[in-house]
Amino acid sequence: MGCSDPDNSNKWARHSMVIVPTNAPGITQVRNLTIMGYDHAPEGHGEYLYENVRVPIENMILGEGRAFEIAQGRLGPGRIHHCMRLIGQCERAYELALIRCIDKRKTPRGKLIGQFDSNIERIAQMRLEIDQARLVVLNAADTMDVHGNKAGRYAIAQSKILIPNMATRVIDGCMQMYGGQGLTQHTPLPEMWTYARFVRIADGPDSAHRHQVGRDELKAAEAFVERNKEYRRKYLRLAEDMGGKAETFWGITPDV
Repeated sequence: MGCSDPDNSNKWARHSMVIVPTNAPGITQVRNLTIMGYDHAPEGHGEYLYENVRVPIENMILGEGRAFEIAQGRLGPGRIHHCMRLIGQCERAYELALIRCIDKRKTPRGKLIGQFDSNIERIAQMRLEIDQARLVVLNAADTMDVHGNKAGRYAIAQSKILIPNMATRVIDGCMQMYGGQGLTQHTPLPEMWTYARFVRIADGPDSAHRHQVGRDELKAAEAFVERNKEYRRKYLRLAEDMGGKAETFWGITPDV
């Protein structure tokens, strides 16, 4: 994906997407990149240097200036797939935590790990958070299926914000219950946590999604002003009918 028409008045039509063969002259692989120390090859990321690389025009995908259209077509479903995988990982981590809770070889102060009040509450909170996250993702997927990716923008963003943050909390709690072992390669928990943390940036950082959701919500503020005026009118009528004195709630009561 590269800028092919920098002077286009439509900023979303300035970029194009092309397929570049790996054996094209001028391409140099500088290095493979790790994700927080983990090697994600071969599906991971690398650093490449392009020096006067030329590709035929037929290698352009879909057409000139349509790169963002292509990217957005993949990003919606891609974000949901990340969230689905994270929920699966959380379930796996949760199972490991339950196993740890009843492991008779681990009895600090003569009690099983799962007999401590803090861990009982931790297990409950994990279950609650995973279940509510699953409903959020299910809603997003259903919205996309029924109404399309564009209509599901808010539900997609909601999932992309909530699920990775939930996953890092849940997996972190599971790691805590395993103590030092939970930080080593003797459990899959550290790599699970790393993936959850990575997804907070992948396919758009959660801060960008929060900004979009917040802007969309603020656009709806005017409609709520009118709705609250109607609440006020109904309240005044009810107070009059009942012979009571209406109160004014300063700062929150719109003028009617």
